[in-house]
Formats: sequence, C-alpha cells, structure tokens
Amino acid sequence: MRVLFFVYVAFTFLHIAYVVNHEPFAFDAWNVAVDTHAEPASFGRFFSFWHQQYTTSNPRIGQPLAYLAYKLVGVAEIGTPLAFFAVVVGGFVFGTGRWPKLRDNRDLAALSIAIGFLWFVAPNFPAYMFCRAYATNYLWLAALQFAFLVPLRLMNPEDPATVSIPRLVGYFLLGVVAGMGNEHVGPTLLLGVVLYGAWIWRKHRRRPALVWVGAFGVLVGYALIFFAPGQSQRYEGLAEHYSAVQQILVRGLAGNIDIYVDLLEAAAPMLALVLLIIGVGMIADKRREAEILEARERQRRAVGILIVSLVAASLITITVFASPKLGPRFYFHSMFLVLGAVVGVTSAFLQRAKHYLPFIIIAVISSGYAAARTIPMYSRLSAASDERLTALAATPPGGDYTAEAWEQVAENWWTLGDDMRDQKKQELVARYFGLHRAPFRGGNAWKVLGVTDVKATMHYEFEDPMCMDELDQLNIKEWVGRDIKALHHAFLDAIVEIQRFGKLEWIDLTVSFLGDAPPLPSNKLYIAKWKAGQLEGYTAKLKRAGRSREREIVLDPDLRKEPWNIYLVIVGDKPRLLGTSTDNKRLSYVPSRSGQYWFFACKPDYCFIVLAVAHTI
Repeated sequence: MRVLFFVYVAFTFLHIAYVVNHEPFAFDAWNVAVDTHAEPASFGRFFSFWHQQYTTSNPRIGQPLAYLAYKLVGVAEIGTPLAFFAVVVGGFVFGTGRWPKLRDNRDLAALSIAIGFLWFVAPNFPAYMFCRAYATNYLWLAALQFAFLVPLRLMNPEDPATVSIPRLVGYFLLGVVAGMGNEHVGPTLLLGVVLYGAWIWRKHRRRPALVWVGAFGVLVGYALIFFAPGQSQRYEGLAEHYSAVQQILVRGLAGNIDIYVDLLEAAAPMLALVLLIIGVGMIADKRREAEILEARERQRRAVGILIVSLVAASLITITVFASPKLGPRFYFHSMFLVLGAVVGVTSAFLQRAKHYLPFIIIAVISSGYAAARTIPMYSRLSAASDERLTALAATPPGGDYTAEAWEQVAENWWTLGDDMRDQKKQELVARYFGLHRAPFRGGNAWKVLGVTDVKATMHYEFEDPMCMDELDQLNIKEWVGRDIKALHHAFLDAIVEIQRFGKLEWIDLTVSFLGDAPPLPSNKLYIAKWKAGQLEGYTAKLKRAGRSREREIVLDPDLRKEPWNIYLVIVGDKPRLLGTSTDNKRLSYVPSRSGQYWFFACKPDYCFIVLAVAHTI
C-alpha cells in the first residue's frame, strides 16, 4: 500500500510540475512583465515590485510570491505541487486533529482520496492552479493558512504546552502572512481563532499564548492589506466606485443570494460524497459495542468539524457580497476547509482499508483524467504561446499583429483560456511591443461568420449619389452569426430599409477583417450581391453518416449549374481545394482540429462564402 501511495504522490507531483512548466504566457504574466519592465529578478527589484504592488495595485502577500513564481525558474514548478500537497496534509490535520501516519494504511487511503478529490474541490480550480498568479494568491496562501491552523488544531486545549518566545514570534509572523493572504478569508480566520481561544477559556480556564499571539498576527496582517494604499486601486480603481456597504446594497438581495447559492453548488459534490462515506461507514461497521461507543465519539467530532467548516465557508462567502468582482476562485478557501473536514469524516467512519477502496478508485480516476486532459493540452498551449511571442517580437514597431486564438478561448475547468480575447489585454500587448494594434481572431457564435474580427461591409451605388452614413433615420441591424441563409435574409431586409431613401443600382455584402486577413482563396469575398432586384448568394449544408468523422458538403442546386471551385478554409490555415461544384464526386472532409471552418464557392477573381461551422476536437 505504501509503495502504491508514494507512486501516486510522485505521479501527481510530476503531473502538476509539468503542466505548470508549460503554462502559456498569458494573464498576469503580461502584468508582471509590464510592471517590472521585463527585467530579470534581483533582490532589489523584488522589493521594488512588492512596494509597487502594495501601494498602487494589489497589496496581498501573494503578489511578491507571484514575482518569484514568474521570474525564477523552478519556483512555480516546485512551489505549486508542494502547496497542493500542503493543502492535502493540512486538510487532514484540520479534519482529524492529528498528523497522518505513514505506516497506517487507512491514513494513506484518506490522503489518497484527498489528492484525487482536490481536482474537483471547486469549479475550475485546476485552471486557476495552473496560472502562477492565481496559484500563489490562492493555493499557496491556502497552504500557508493551513500551516497557521495546524498548531492550533494539534494543541491540547486542556493542557496547552508552553511555547518558547522565538516560536511565538515565528507564529505571530505566520499569522501576519495568513491575515495578508485574502480580504475575504481574514475576518473568518480571525473570528475563528478568537472564538477558539474564548472556548478554551470558558471550558478549561486556559489562555494559551499561541492562540492569542496568532490572533494578533492575523489582525495585523489583515489590517495591512485592508488599509493598504493599493486596495483602492485594485481592478483599475473599481473598488472606489462603491463602498463595501454600497456594493452589498447595489447587488441586492437576489444577487447576494446567488453568490451563496454558488457556494452550495461548489460544495454539492463534497456533501454528496460525505453522505456516501457516512452511509458506507454505518452499513459496514462490524465493531463490538464497546468499540462502537469510542468510534461514535470520533464520528461526532468529525461531523462537528464538518459543521464548523461549512459555517466558516458561509462566513467567507458572505464577505464576497462586498467584492466588486466575482468568480470561482472566491470559493477555493471555503472548499479547501470542507475537503479537510471530509477527510476527517472519512477517517472516522470508514473502519477498514477495504472500505476506502471505492473512493480511492474515484480519486485515482480523477487524477488520471486530470493528467490526460491537461498534459497534452498545455503542451500545445505552450507551443502556441511561444509562436505568438515570437511573432509579436518580429512585428515591426507601429505595425499590426493579429493574434490567432488558441484551441481553448473561454475559461473552463482546466484552463483560463486565451487572454487575448479581452480588449484591454489586446491594448496592453500592443503598447508593450509598440504596435499600432493587436486584434484577436477567435471563434464567437455571436460574431459575423463566427469569428471575432470579421466585418460585413456594404458597398453600393445609388441612381442619385448619396451616402448612407449620413442618413440618421437609417437603422440597419448588426450582422450576426454563422447562418449564411439568415445573413441573406438580413441583407434583403436591409435593402428594403435602404430603398426608402433612394433607388439602388447595386449593393454587395462583403467580408473583411479588423486585422490582417488569414490565408484565403481570394481577396474578394462576398456573402451576397444584389442588382436590379435579384439577389446572388449561395449556401451549402453538412451531411454526416452516423458516427463517422467524415462530413460531406451538400451544395445549393444553383451552384451545380456551372463550375465553381469549392474550398475549405480552417480560419488561420491555408485554403484546401475540395473539388468543383459540377464534379460527380462527393465533396468531403474530416475535421482535423478545433476551429472555425469556412467553405467557399470561387471563381478566378472572387468567392462566395456558402457555409460556416465550428468544430471542436
């Protein structure tokens, strides 16, 4: 059992280290590069960065840790897996009140379960763990806060041991760090320690110095970030728009309840797991009556810790009501506590090692699935990131660079996606490299032809010259979507509107790009053309036989009347000729990668787009 456990630990450590090493250059990596002028790490620059963050940006203690994670090779690759396991071990101590024993198979089983369950402890947790800035501010800080809680959990409240002055000083500093970790965790942490000290005094008439020194440290640390100069500048000054009370009132009762419901949704898998563990433990319990009494006491304590963790999670979430921003990361600390309590329940209710087996299997499958999802994906994302950085560096100052989307654009459980989807990040990158602009090209179902930087432009001629831009009464709806036939109908509706102001000779609806155009079969691309009351536009459909990966293009009958070259373009790749519209052979393809797929019917000097779809591989 021990050998298998250490193999599991080694596998998880290497998996996390590998993915962290292949984190793409995105999100706060740009912010750190800008704030530090891309200078290499040094002792002086470290404190200069910390001062700048504390006074003008983000005063949390995780920011200087982020500097080390981004600037020093190996710090993140070692620090993040260690923090992951520190949360596991800290959760075990929090849940059970003791250190795990490496010679006890039940303890190793409980730790294994915690390792596997940590992958789904909260929504999108792996995505944030694999981003250095979020890892240092949430996972690393959670590990340090567990380190603060462990001595309190291990302390005997009936007869607390005397602690030396140097250790009290060290614990005070650890309390300061724990308090500086997070504005939402600090109040609950401080309240919990104070209530624990008050309970010890009420029950045992003891005032352990460790408790009150730690509480004072948390208070000092929390004050250091709450009143920091940079606090009001966070999120580009968003925190100054409303006070904490105003933010709660503006969000309203329904909005604040939604935040708490999100916590319950995050906790639902863990709570379901607890019920399953308790059920298995109660059914499989074969101990003698004398042993059962002692076991029931341990189980009551474990359930009590679970209740404490849920109350603490609720208090942490209540402080989020005042946050100007929301997101899954605000539930991580709450769910780490709940996971620790679940480990305690597991240890108390499952009597034999074999009772752990179903849950170990789930844990190992979770870890294996996480590795299978993240290792290949982050390998590809890292390569795509390197290509983007190389291309950006090669773009002449004042030029334009079009950022082609990575395979995953939006945030999901495993990755934060492509940060260039954000307009502000495009502007930051353009400034950093001295470019005119750096538009983003990615998939978006609500954009023209499903691509973010595509424009549909009308070119026209009236019998009596006039400019549509000068007609204030003209109201043409935005061109949206991949449905070519729907775009044709919208075009005809627009023509009816335009005809109220003058007689059209002809009008074309063409495709253009905000950035550099990708490789295309022609520079002249039409969605549709209209002249003398006649619309020219073509469509096609996809046909798929059963579960076959192959797709067939079924052309509009009008395209069969004369020869058109039919091209497939995976936006960003070179065009591929599928055949001619008048050929008898099938026009087919197999999707090769995720992306936007366009199909064109082309003459030598122009093309019509006939189909636009998206494939996810």
